[in-house]
Amino acid sequence: MKPTPTPAPGEVLVRLQALGVNPSDVKARAGLRGGKSAMAYPQIIPHSDGAGVVAGLGSRSSRFATGDRVWIANAQWHRACGTAAEFISINEALVFPLPANVPFEVGAALGIPALTACHAVTGYGPVDSKVVFVSGGGGTVGSLAVQIAKQSGAFVVASGRGADKVRVLRLGADAFVDYTSEHLVDEVLRATNGRRLEHVVEVEFGTNIPAVSELVSERSVIVAYGSSRNQQPPLPFYALMFKGVRLEFLLVYLLTPQERHAAARRINEMLTRGALEVPVANILPLEACAQAHEIVETEKRTGAVVLQTKEP
Repeated sequence: MKPTPTPAPGEVLVRLQALGVNPSDVKARAGLRGGKSAMAYPQIIPHSDGAGVVAGLGSRSSRFATGDRVWIANAQWHRACGTAAEFISINEALVFPLPANVPFEVGAALGIPALTACHAVTGYGPVDSKVVFVSGGGGTVGSLAVQIAKQSGAFVVASGRGADKVRVLRLGADAFVDYTSEHLVDEVLRATNGRRLEHVVEVEFGTNIPAVSELVSERSVIVAYGSSRNQQPPLPFYALMFKGVRLEFLLVYLLTPQERHAAARRINEMLTRGALEVPVANILPLEACAQAHEIVETEKRTGAVVLQTKEP
């Protein structure tokens, strides 16, 4: 058994109650994240996100007190020790208050998905009264982005599998389109009464950019945070240039502290008033880590996969 870590200056020690398992964690374990095939460290404690209770403070740590409930993001970025443990010592800038009404397993499902969704929707300017398109609205990030966009005053169109329709509309989307449709462009324009897309949150950039480039308006924003199915797509340069499209590639690990905390504040505000539904599909014990990775690999889950360090 490894000793409990000691928080360095500016760090907090967190006793983890639950941790999330993300697609990026699975890719990192398989050596596929960022196009790399080797592990960055000889020994790794995996996983990026979690939730628990502050158990200790390093010097110069001022944001929290012992006993505070918190959620964590980006714990295994550029470091060997992530959240698949009972304790983690981590920079307090990556730790956020967990509202009292939010269970630890929900807090563990925030981190990368919630920060990605929130910044993708709100981090590039107001979306109030704009037409926002959320690709993959049935996924963990997508379902959060739908809710954030709708509550930010947008008209929200979401794509997904046909089976996602009822849930995505319930979460606040004004319209839903099946991404497999041969008439996707026409269906989106029908849903918007002919209005072009002004802000796009895109999970499969390479696959979807031909349709998206037709659908976007002049001076629109496309925020792409994934392209796993087509990692080297041809880019419709002139179609985008002659509309003056702003193309942003979002990697949540690289948010500035200000951007990260702005998103976390918005997420916590919505959670506090019960206005953000965070889908959790599976809750397993920490010992079932391998099984959790297998569930994420199937890509057929309907929410986050969470591990608990002990019985609640």
